[in-house]
Amino acid sequence: MISLEFRPDFINRIANSEGVREFIRPDGAAMDWAPLVSHSPAFTGTVLLSNGNDALAAFERTAPGVYQVHTLFADTCRGRLAIETGRAMLRWMFERGAQIVWGSTPRANRKACWFNRHLGARELPTSDATDIVFEIRRAGWAS
Repeated sequence: MISLEFRPDFINRIANSEGVREFIRPDGAAMDWAPLVSHSPAFTGTVLLSNGNDALAAFERTAPGVYQVHTLFADTCRGRLAIETGRAMLRWMFERGAQIVWGSTPRANRKACWFNRHLGARELPTSDATDIVFEIRRAGWAS
């Protein structure tokens, strides 16, 4: 079940786990997300969702109804399970007013690009040789 996440210990466990941290912090430094969850999503503009076990997504509001997504899925949430979890998180956001979810993924991160495609993301023409900018629109999205 997907829900809002406010537990800093859970968030830090996922964000600092092997297979996640090196993609968020290439320098490998540990992160502390506690300051982000000390305020409400209405204040920070960031919605943190989790499956309560091994997956977290941060949706940052970039415009009304528009959110940039950052996924943090532990190694135990990959493949089909990751797709099901990602779809459930998108559904949660779209049911609560999100119109567009977008992100940027390094082309070299083939597994993340595969994940994006299986969620229904489409590459935007603003993509470059290094990164793919993608979007998923509520209108026409097949949950």
